[in-house]
Amino acid sequence: MTPAERIRRQFQDALVELETRVVLEQLKEQLPSLSLRELGELLKSPMARSVASVPAWELLGSPANPRAKA
Repeated sequence: MTPAERIRRQFQDALVELETRVVLEQLKEQLPSLSLRELGELLKSPMARSVASVPAWELLGSPANPRAKA
């Protein structure tokens, strides 16, 4: 990989990371006023592509406590 390709790749990675953070921040901000249907529509939209692999707990809060095993 040439230096120019490496820099271009780093720039693209940084843009994806920034886009992911901004989309998550916006969703978190709007979450209290959204219905589940609206949230689902937003998550299916092209806007949410960058957050497709982000764990749901990052949007909804910390993961629930796992149930105690019997």
